[in-house]
This record gives sequence, C-alpha cells and structure tokens, in this order.
Amino acid sequence: MFITDNKTGVYAIAIVTQSMASTGSAESDFTSQWKSLLVNTVNSITGPVKLSPAIDEGWEIHSGNGNYVDRGIKGLATLITATGYDKTVAAVIMTNTQQYQNDLLTFINSLELAKMTSNTTPNNNSVTNNKINNSSIAGLWVNYNNEVSGYYNGYAQYSGGYMRREYLFNADGTYTFRAKDWMVYVKDILFVYETGTYSVNGNQATLSPKTGRGEWWSKVANNTKAWGKLVRASTDYKLEQTTYTFDFASYSEVTLLLRSARPTQRDGKDGDKTGVQEFRYTTRDINNSLIDNPPGFKNISDNKTTPTSGNTINSPLTERVWEAKTYEKYPGGVMSYHTGGHQVHQYVFNANGTYRFVYVGASAYTELNILKYESGTYTLNGNQLTLTPTQGNNEEWSVVGGPVKLGGMSETQVRKIKESWNKRIKSTQRKLEKNVYTFRIEYLQGNEVNALILEYNRSTERESNGSVAYYFETSAAKSIVLPKLN
Repeated sequence: MFITDNKTGVYAIAIVTQSMASTGSAESDFTSQWKSLLVNTVNSITGPVKLSPAIDEGWEIHSGNGNYVDRGIKGLATLITATGYDKTVAAVIMTNTQQYQNDLLTFINSLELAKMTSNTTPNNNSVTNNKINNSSIAGLWVNYNNEVSGYYNGYAQYSGGYMRREYLFNADGTYTFRAKDWMVYVKDILFVYETGTYSVNGNQATLSPKTGRGEWWSKVANNTKAWGKLVRASTDYKLEQTTYTFDFASYSEVTLLLRSARPTQRDGKDGDKTGVQEFRYTTRDINNSLIDNPPGFKNISDNKTTPTSGNTINSPLTERVWEAKTYEKYPGGVMSYHTGGHQVHQYVFNANGTYRFVYVGASAYTELNILKYESGTYTLNGNQLTLTPTQGNNEEWSVVGGPVKLGGMSETQVRKIKESWNKRIKSTQRKLEKNVYTFRIEYLQGNEVNALILEYNRSTERESNGSVAYYFETSAAKSIVLPKLN
C-alpha cells in the first residue's frame, strides 16, 4: 500500500514481505529484517524501540519502532515480524503524517496469520496471547512540560520546575502510567503510579486500571532531582476506566493524540474548542524516561513475597536494611581511638507486613557477643508505624579467633573477630513490646544517604531511653554479619 499527497509531500507506506525460511530465532529474524528492510534502505533511522513479544495462532510476533528523517520531515517506521512453523514474514509501515492513520490502522487490523501444521512446535516462550492491533500504540509516550514563572518580551521565563506524564503501553496488553510534578511554587513533589490493561479496537483504546496510588514527597533544597521524605498519600486518587479515541500527528515529533469526552485524573484537563479533552504524548525511547521513582519504590506488580495476612505493603520502608552503628572507643586520653568493637541496631521491614529487629553488642572488652532479636508484624497508618512482636530472644555467642588482645591487635583485627560467630552459649526469651512510632524518611544531603527517623514517647527494649532514633539505609552487602537466626 502506498498513499501520498503530491502537494504536501506527506505519505504512508505499508509493505508485507513474502514468507521465507526462519533463522531459527524470532528475535534474530526481527534483527535481520530490521537491517535489510530499514537500515539498508532508509537514511538516518534510529535503532528500534522493541516491544514485548506476543503469540498469535502459534506465531511469535516481534515489533519495534524507529524515527527517521526524509527530506527534512520526521517520520516513524514500524517493523512487525512473525516467526513460526520454520518460516518468518514481515510487515513494514512508514509514514511522515497522521493524515492516513485510519488507513494504516485498517491495514494493520486486516493482517491475519494462518494456523498451520508442522512437525516443528513453535517456541512460545510463555508469552501472553495478544492481538496484533495493540502494536499500533505500544511503546513509551510522554508529555513533559517545564514550569513557567512568567514572560518577558514574549519569551517564557522558566523556573526550573517541571510537570511530567507518561504512558508505557506493552504489547501484551498491559500498561503503566506515571506522573511526577516538581514545581517551584508548590511545596511538595507529586508522584503518581498506575497499572492496568488496555485494548485497542480500531482507533479506540480502552484503559482498565487495576492498581494505582498518588503520593506527596518533600523536596531537598535546591535540588530538582532528589527526593525528600514521604509526606502523605493521596486519599482521593481514582482508578478510572476510560475509552479514548486516538490518532497520530507529525508535529516536531511523532505524537499520540488521546481524546476523551471528559477530563481524567491521569491526564488532567485540556479541552479543545469542541469541549472534547485532547491529551498529547510524544514518542520516546523506552529506556530514556525522565521520571524516576521515589527512594525504596517497588513496582506494584513486582512484589514477589506472598502476603501473610492480606495486602502487600508498598512503602519507602519496605525491602531495605535500616541500620544504626556506633563504634567502641578507648576511654579517656586526648584522642579516642576505636577498639574495633561496635554496637548495631537494625530493622528490616518486609512487603508482606512482617519485620525483624536485631541488636548486636560486640565489645572488645568481653569475650562474648550479645545478640538480641525479635520478629513480628507491622502496620502503617499515615506516618504512624505500629510494631507487634510475636517472638524474640536475647542471646550470648562465642566468636571465632578470640579472645581479643587489646593493645596487641589492630582495630581491624579486633573487628574481624567480633564480626565472627561461633556457638550460642545462652538464650533467654525476650520481652515483647508493642509500640507505636511516628516515622519519617529524610535524604541527608552531604552524607548522601536516606535516614529512617523513629520518634516515640516511651522507652522500649529496642530503642532504650530517649525519644528519637536514627537508622540509615545500608546495602545488604555492607550490613552487619549475623549468625543463622531461628
């Protein structure tokens, strides 16, 4: 199919190749066809932005998009390959306009792959079944805007703030929507995350969200990239099933136009003269998103731990090691050198609503290490953290390589001994205390580390005396070495 407007020079091309022998790999077939059909024939085409594979009638379908420039006009090229039954076939679509988009959609939807018989069973690779017409909008589509403080002589005066929205449409019929607003004249950072499924029927796309949330985060002074602490979660975020009429346009970039009869919480409000809401998203390489997730963020669909009592907890607290460590020093003297001994308090909060607390007292003045630990469940309510322990012990352990010889060993030698574990010498049941903390997470500029700050109004077995405790995010590799706990 070839359509052109001789007056404006815009065009649309669609080609289907004859089937040929497969290389034996659907991915290799796509790579080979991209090179022969596009790289070798089109000037200045970008590398393909690959979409997730799909299976249709036993054929494994790969697709991808690339941008090119033809006589000064930007265009979008799409390659779709299907591999199965020892053969491969390809479809190429190229256009520098949205004028013929309906014709291209009709062409894509008319493609059918025959179910064949063969002694070779196609390799499905457990890819989810999906209709090929979802490829028409699959990819990363973004709407990035810079905050403007005003205009001078007709020129925008940018504040340094920004508002960003993006859709990632996967070829398997799932999508992710994210938004981040860092605005100079708004106190906190807005972050939105939503996932669900979508379906395409002609030029209509229906989004059916399954999970989503909105959050407000504090800022770090003079840093538009850094995240502060979680301030609050949005209580009015809605999951809105929406059917859009979509189209494509070639402005300075290939643009996806989404139109709906009413504003949506995802896209906002941007009505045209007819009152229809129109939202514009430009194509972008799937690996070049400008939206970053908050510290400790875990994708809603990525939680692999099975909840023990209901919903999985998604919070900056979870799946991170929080540790407070102090080093023992020689008493007195002009300078206080470290002995090699140490004390460590550590929390780990799991996504399934359980936690573990550990205390290690490894003094260079004693032969034994003190180990205190407990586990239980926790709940979050705004900035309130409630710990309910269910089991715990206080123990004494011998170490490997002792006893320590102060004055005869270096700090490094002492620490190596005190970080070893040999045998449990004594164990008693630990006092279990339920307690409620006010918590916050702050990014400490200069130290370049996240800090968990717990405030409490009474002494606990965990934190002892005081009213506030600081724990710092630590990688698992750098956290305290522990024996195997019961």
